[in-house]
Amino acid sequence: MKTNNIFITGGAGFIGSHLAERLAKEGYKVILFDNLHRDSIRYTDIAKNKNIRFVRGSVLDGNLLKKEMKGSGIVLHLAAIAGVSNYYSYPALTLKTNLVGTYNVLEAVVANNIRRMVDLSTSEVYGCEAIGVNEESFLSIGPPHDKRWSYAGSKIGGEQFTHRYAEEYRFEATILRPFNIYGPRQTGEGAISNFCRNILVGKKIRLEGDGSSTRSWCFVDDFVELMLKVIQQPHGKVEAFNIGNPWTSVSNHMLAQLVIAAAKAKKIKVSENIIEFVPMNFTEIKVRYPDIAKAQKVYGWQPRVSLEEGIKKTFGWFCEHHEKS
Repeated sequence: MKTNNIFITGGAGFIGSHLAERLAKEGYKVILFDNLHRDSIRYTDIAKNKNIRFVRGSVLDGNLLKKEMKGSGIVLHLAAIAGVSNYYSYPALTLKTNLVGTYNVLEAVVANNIRRMVDLSTSEVYGCEAIGVNEESFLSIGPPHDKRWSYAGSKIGGEQFTHRYAEEYRFEATILRPFNIYGPRQTGEGAISNFCRNILVGKKIRLEGDGSSTRSWCFVDDFVELMLKVIQQPHGKVEAFNIGNPWTSVSNHMLAQLVIAAAKAKKIKVSENIIEFVPMNFTEIKVRYPDIAKAQKVYGWQPRVSLEEGIKKTFGWFCEHHEKS
């Protein structure tokens, strides 16, 4: 197996498209495996890149995964159904895609004797109040009748699958728990991307509750830099890492103000009453704030993009592409 051959599930999505560009630039051969549910590569020149090959397929197709993964040295499993509205609208499909999909990926890894895998989990595995959580913190989800936890539950199950398969079949697995990644080409849901779109089409910025819920925001370039280090620095273990930027923690209300400021800097007219507070009609995640000391120590990684700079770059991209995004 050539370790410079990288197979990425969900490779046509927001993070996958950025990662593929960077890996190809570094000289890796990349296969993007995706059903194009969220097609971010349409905003790129990836189709012209000789180091990147695209395969249209679903992680629910185990046979296709086994076939297309053949010859890969590293598998990056990014494919999943995410987004709060999906948790409530399609909770069963969310569970099926994320759990059965991860199982199928692991079966394909074993069938092709691949020795390294990276599984993208989520900060949501820490539950409602993730304050300074580290990788040894207990994972937590709410009651099963609350659809909100279909996503986090599926990701906890996926982590268990990955750990147990890696132990039993003796391959290296790294689990990454991202905390609110954002940036250009975020075609799916996300507070920053939603705010950008709404401003550009003249819609209200809707804040649930009083807007005090707090998040830490990590720019996609910083996240891709970490993933490159994970690929290039094998450590021979099965480990999880929190990935985020704890220095960008702000309330949702403050986040909206920062996006509005970026719009005004671009001479976009924004109404004074653009922010609309609406009742909280789903389970509130009050705080999400990571401890990233482990990633800093093991990989020498440090997020560098400030929230103001990242929002400026993100809003600038949406200004150019909002009619298509």
